[in-house]
Amino acid sequence: MVAQLATNFPDSLDVLSNPNGTSSLSNPSHAQQHSNTNDAIEALQTKVGIDGSLDPNSIDYRVTALEDGGGQLGVELGLAGNNDVTISGIENKTAVDTFSKALYSTVRYTLQIKKSNLFISDQIEIINDGTDLHVNRYEISSNTNDSLYTLQLEENAGIINLSVTPTSGSITARYYRTALKS
Repeated sequence: MVAQLATNFPDSLDVLSNPNGTSSLSNPSHAQQHSNTNDAIEALQTKVGIDGSLDPNSIDYRVTALEDGGGQLGVELGLAGNNDVTISGIENKTAVDTFSKALYSTVRYTLQIKKSNLFISDQIEIINDGTDLHVNRYEISSNTNDSLYTLQLEENAGIINLSVTPTSGSITARYYRTALKS
């Protein structure tokens, strides 16, 4: 049996009595006042999440998903004319983006890889049926016959990583993502 919390949060705001020195200890009882407050604090902690939370409903998880690892917003939400992220100086396998398998059923990327004056532009569609990821790469355009990178999709604890590995030297990855929730 799951314990029922004496809080309405996060579905609605609680109305908690704020006792003073002359308040009766019977309505609610002193113990019930503490119980209600503790339940409200626990609900807030669950909603906010711990540092590094893997709960896709927590605020910590959602804020982390917006950050590019340097503490700055990775997605400009159209403020600069497009929704893209650039990662420069990639020399080893690097996760360029992550998303929650539980949150999204369809994810599309436009990925551009640049090495010096060589470019490859790639469209990637990922369909998540809840069990497997189905990947379709299409509309690959390039000004070179050289392979500049390999693409990997990996799952770890319900988080999908889109990674690139340069075939040699250093590359720059630029992408934008659109996604449909499950």
